[in-house]
Amino acid sequence: MNLGKFSTTELGSTYNFTVLVTEMSERVSKTDKPFVNFVFTDGTDKISANYFDKTEASLKASGVDVGKVVDLTFNVKLYNEKKNYTVTNIIVCPDPAARVEKFVQTPPYEIDDMYNKIIAAVKRSGGREYDLNSLTVSDDDMSITALTVRMLNNNREAFCRSSAAHSIHHDLRGGLLYHTFRMVYNAFYTCKTYKDLNCEMLMCGTALHDIGKLRELDTDEFGNADYSADGRLFGHAVIGMQMVDEEASKGRYDPEQVRQIKHMIASHHGSLEFGAITTPATPEAFVLHELDMIDSRMYIFEKELGKIEPGQMTDRVFALENSSLYKPLE
Repeated sequence: MNLGKFSTTELGSTYNFTVLVTEMSERVSKTDKPFVNFVFTDGTDKISANYFDKTEASLKASGVDVGKVVDLTFNVKLYNEKKNYTVTNIIVCPDPAARVEKFVQTPPYEIDDMYNKIIAAVKRSGGREYDLNSLTVSDDDMSITALTVRMLNNNREAFCRSSAAHSIHHDLRGGLLYHTFRMVYNAFYTCKTYKDLNCEMLMCGTALHDIGKLRELDTDEFGNADYSADGRLFGHAVIGMQMVDEEASKGRYDPEQVRQIKHMIASHHGSLEFGAITTPATPEAFVLHELDMIDSRMYIFEKELGKIEPGQMTDRVFALENSSLYKPLE
């Protein structure tokens, strides 16, 4: 990941950037004074910043709102050993060329290309004569590959739009697709090394492991995701298994294959401590969990190392056992 504008800022300095407002909410300080908390993105980085002694209503009256491109003036200070951003001025950007889509964070690959390659990779693992240039399967195909392809196609729009998380990893528009794309390709090449793996099962389970996030999370046009009521009540693993059952009820699928896919979804977090419904009981479920960990953590490495220059170290990263990361000299 490339350095974003916010990553280049230095403590004690004031800056003026053109950015997109993706979140905005009024709060009250410890001294009972109003302030507005923002989330801004420059298209690469996003930060949270406070505008003190302001109300949401007064800012909206000036045209500043979620979804607006603004000229932002802010200063950078140290608070709790991290950069803290305070807004000193904000106005709607007058430049008509500063369009919203330039500032929405998206994956580094084309959405349709990633989706098409996931479908082709899943089909390739099935051991049947599939047309890899087609996104569909025949109506009489009752394989687990066919179930997977149908589930993805039935949810394509949401699958390509959704964030993969509320925060931490792949938390951007199209993040779920990007996360799945990388994992599917890792799964395919893992099968080349470990010949005893059921490649079809691993590929299908990998493609569907987070399908429940389509109902667990509500993702807005900027990639911000918040939990739905069902997401908070059940979590994406339970929802994902329900979605598999919904599709399986429409055809004559092998119950044992459906069971294994559901087990992989139930156990992909690896341990009960980290939200798994159960622990992996098959080689494919075990490998899926490890691939999920690799990709989610690699994304965090990429994100954090993208904020610093070669030879520097990051602040401690909570999601990586509170480690500080080093970016090697080029």
